[in-house]
Order: sequence, then C-alpha cells, then structure tokens
Amino acid sequence: MTPIPYKLVTIVSGFAGYNLLLFLLLSLIVRGVRFYLVAFLLSRYGMQAREIIEKRLELWVALGAIALVVGIAAAIYAI
Repeated sequence: MTPIPYKLVTIVSGFAGYNLLLFLLLSLIVRGVRFYLVAFLLSRYGMQAREIIEKRLELWVALGAIALVVGIAAAIYAI
C-alpha cells in the first residue's frame, strides 16, 4: 500500500532474496486490502470519495512516502 510501484518491489525483493511464498502471500493480502478499501470508499461515499481521492492524491502519496521512509529509518535504528 505504498506509493512505490509494485514492479520495483518485486525486483528488489528478488535481489534481496526474500522468501517467495511469503512474498506472494503478503502481496495477495496487501493488494487485496488496497483494492477493497478503494471499492468500499467508492460504494459507501460515491462520487464525493472519488473527488477527494483524486483531488488530494498527491498529498496521500507524499504522506505514504514519508511514512515509508520513517518506518525504514525506525527499523534500521531498532536493529
């Protein structure tokens, strides 16, 4: 659910030697949650949710990127 393209995540996971079965399982879960969340928002709030998502997409992507960087930094310093 990050702003990083999925193709890049798969390539980096392969280079890092990430467990393929675990990667597939987590990909299925995370991508499913993402699409169900968007579908829920659109079915519940309709065009109003669509306008908010499209209007503030850059903000949400920027916040997601910041959260990702902070999370990675926290994980590195926690080790």
